[in-house]
Amino acid sequence: MIVTFLLGLQVEASAQSAPQELKNNWPGFRGKHSGVLAADMIFPVAWNLQSGENILWKMPIDKHGMSSPIVWEKRIFITGADHQSRDVYCVDADTGKLAWKHAVSALPDAPADFVPPRVLEATGYAAPTMATNGRFVAAIFATGELVCLDINGERIWTKYLGVPNNHYGHASSLICDDERLYVQYDQKDNSKLLALNIATGELVWTAEREQMSWSSPILVDNAGRAELILTDSKFVVSYDPASGERYWRVECLSGEIASSATYSDGVVFVANEGAPATAIDISQHDQEPKILWQWDGDLPDTSSAVANKKFVLLPTAFGVVSCLDAKSGDVVWEHEFDHGFNSSPVLVSDRVYMIDLAGNAYVFKLGEEFELLGESKLGEPVYATPAFVGNRIFLRGLYHLFCIGEIQR
Repeated sequence: MIVTFLLGLQVEASAQSAPQELKNNWPGFRGKHSGVLAADMIFPVAWNLQSGENILWKMPIDKHGMSSPIVWEKRIFITGADHQSRDVYCVDADTGKLAWKHAVSALPDAPADFVPPRVLEATGYAAPTMATNGRFVAAIFATGELVCLDINGERIWTKYLGVPNNHYGHASSLICDDERLYVQYDQKDNSKLLALNIATGELVWTAEREQMSWSSPILVDNAGRAELILTDSKFVVSYDPASGERYWRVECLSGEIASSATYSDGVVFVANEGAPATAIDISQHDQEPKILWQWDGDLPDTSSAVANKKFVLLPTAFGVVSCLDAKSGDVVWEHEFDHGFNSSPVLVSDRVYMIDLAGNAYVFKLGEEFELLGESKLGEPVYATPAFVGNRIFLRGLYHLFCIGEIQR
């Protein structure tokens, strides 16, 4: 284990993560609610790298990674990796300085002749986003190495899951609640969903996966019932997070699924190239889910949809963004941007934040018409989804981590 402390960030972790803490932090990929934030949060609609407008700091990242930043209080966590080693970084959210770096290699249960798998350069070894409950942070890499640290960078436990037989490289992000860490470990054979005790690494339950994907799980509160929802190359599937019992399964997908599901007001929305976008009503716990509508237009490749009660937004890898009526699936409007999207959109009240592959950021209203509010250039490619915490945006480019916020003059 290698841990380097550059800042005095050690604090006592609370025994439980309160609901207010979860609201005010960004604990995993697309935050707590699949990229939807409360209306009372305010963020800049534009920034300028050359002039420094609303750029609070910029930090270089020394290893390649497609993982998105997660945030807990004053700490930002990201991963980076290459063929030699895998790293977890903790960055001070106020200053942009490295707090600690933890090297992940030569896990105790890995074979002595361990060799990292071949992965696509675009995916790399650090595509999955980390997860935290405020006491522990967990990271997984395309090598099958899973590590759990405390928030000060001390290793708590590790697991070697085996090199995944995955032709693009493992990309599914981690997700956790206060007690359990969920690992969607998809590959050509023997795909599994694992629930581990986040404090000890002990297996709580496992569920066999019939198909594979590169999407990530979501956790939703469906009218008082917690559901862990996953997608694969055929199905949308829901599990009880506590027991692993399958609640329901709907067949509506096909192809190579990278986009994750999103949820709003009792409805799950899924969209990926190769199958129609589908709205699934899961609001009635005592009934089978019901497909409300399907739409076969321009669909996402990697970026995930975002939705509220009124609208569903679908970004694509070639620049077309479609806004659909959430109740009917009818097209409300479509807009074509110059570049496509890998990063997923984030919705703050009625404002959508989207960043294309070239690093151009757009802020527009999610309403009956497309209305652009702000446009900014980051100066480098962007694949990761930004984190929104404390009126600041933490954005990972291909080479740097940025903090964006209103600069008081």
